[in-house]
Amino acid sequence: MNFFVVYISPAGSTRHAAQVIGDELAALGKKCSALDLGGSACRATRKTVLAALGSESCLFIGSPVYASHPVPEIMDFITSLPAGAGCCSAPFATWGAVTSGVALFEMAEALAVKGYPAIAAAKIVAEHSLLWQFDNPLGKGRPNADDDRRIRDMVKTVVAAVDAGTARPLSASALNYQPEALQKVMAGLVLSAVRKNLPQISVKRDLCTLCGDCVMACPAEAVQLAGGPVFNDCCIACYNCLRACPEHALQADFSKMEAGLAQRVKDFGEACETVVYLP
Repeated sequence: MNFFVVYISPAGSTRHAAQVIGDELAALGKKCSALDLGGSACRATRKTVLAALGSESCLFIGSPVYASHPVPEIMDFITSLPAGAGCCSAPFATWGAVTSGVALFEMAEALAVKGYPAIAAAKIVAEHSLLWQFDNPLGKGRPNADDDRRIRDMVKTVVAAVDAGTARPLSASALNYQPEALQKVMAGLVLSAVRKNLPQISVKRDLCTLCGDCVMACPAEAVQLAGGPVFNDCCIACYNCLRACPEHALQADFSKMEAGLAQRVKDFGEACETVVYLP
């Protein structure tokens, strides 16, 4: 069985989880190929990984939860997977203590269509990526040591099942855990529309030196330089460009973000805990 760890991680939390998975696979004597889908640097590696995937593969695939869904790059990768007879998967999602949305369910459904049934899954609490400027962000300090332990235990269970030939797919209902009313709300959330209600980035062109740091920091290849940063429609609103700008030429008002997200926590009512799902 060939093991793969594929992820995208604008804020670093999903990368952390992917590294824990990779380290545990190594500790169990399993070789794995890792792929970060963020930015243009992954293109050659992506082709190599896709060529290697196929029969007898186990794919750990992770995404942060944005607007209740996996980021588009992850779903695009799943769509591009070769047919996976004899394969299995373990999707994982990091969420900023507001809601894990329907990300795991959507990933598992798409993986099953490609022949990579989910035999495990995890929703992992992380520090909310849009609250980095605040003293006490939602999910502060997460993932922590206990979260990492849960991830490692999931990997151990997956490897044991694969080695023994006893791996069974998760039931669809296991990952369809949101209340029906919330599912309908989340299904209607589209990242491009949600982005319009998030803090808007303004460009201070007199401060911009055209250094290109914003372009390099963008995991979605959504920033171009044309007399200054220009953002296209594939922007996922991670604000990596803003954080990377050394001249503070990119600015946005996050002053209302903390209170707004606190209200969303009450609206969704999801327990702030990391959960591993097994058959």
